[in-house]
Amino acid sequence: MKTIILLLAFSRFGNSTDSTQFSFKGLPDKKTVSIFTADARAHRVSFLKNGDESSYAISMGNIFPLLNIQKGHFQAQLNAAGSTHLTLLRLNQAGAVLNSDYFADVYADFSFNSPFILRLGTGHSSQHLSDDAIAKNLAIYQNYAKDYHQIMGIYQSKNRGMLAYAGLSYNYNFKTSTNISNKALWQIGMVHYPFKQKDLAPLFYAGDIKFREELNYAHNLNIQVGYAFKDNLEHAVRIALNYGQGTDERGSFHPMQRNFFQAGIYFEY
Repeated sequence: MKTIILLLAFSRFGNSTDSTQFSFKGLPDKKTVSIFTADARAHRVSFLKNGDESSYAISMGNIFPLLNIQKGHFQAQLNAAGSTHLTLLRLNQAGAVLNSDYFADVYADFSFNSPFILRLGTGHSSQHLSDDAIAKNLAIYQNYAKDYHQIMGIYQSKNRGMLAYAGLSYNYNFKTSTNISNKALWQIGMVHYPFKQKDLAPLFYAGDIKFREELNYAHNLNIQVGYAFKDNLEHAVRIALNYGQGTDERGSFHPMQRNFFQAGIYFEY
């Protein structure tokens, strides 16, 4: 944290236009990489109705650009991110929180003025049951926490309306009811805006699939179609329909299976 604060403070002196020198900009307005929209655990605000149960999936969070570094064609961006993911449902004739899942990440994105970007990151997640869920014995794991490092290759082309990514998160410290550290989570995904016409340009489709080594590479698949209202800073409001299939994304419910639809709204800012 001290390093981040010093870099932000130093950035005010780094406005040189000389391409042979490093330039720094603290708290940039725009993210280098757009949000992986079909990733159910993306850092953003969302409100979705689950089709397989009388419940809602809600998230609150964001990715915050902290620092841009540039020299010639080389660009790098440091980001901090965090989000909370909840399931709200009807239980005992009243509303209840089923689970509260927390994620915190730091990303560094590197590019050389090309559509190809390298992301390196590190993060932590702890995923918890509510008192009602524990009392009803609704989950498999009552403890779920992991620390991980991430590497991701990203292709992002505004002209082609395409974002694609592939990589892994290495869970070097991973505990549920037992210690299952040193397992990898593999992830592949994309989003595409297929139309150039002004009226149809915001239509998109997306997909994301993850393979979990701790579950013998069982998968989570999410397919999404929708309509996005975006501004020049890539802030977006999305109305979307999701289809999810595979193991439950909620850590306390691994390795339960789900096959369901969702509909709702996303806010990315």
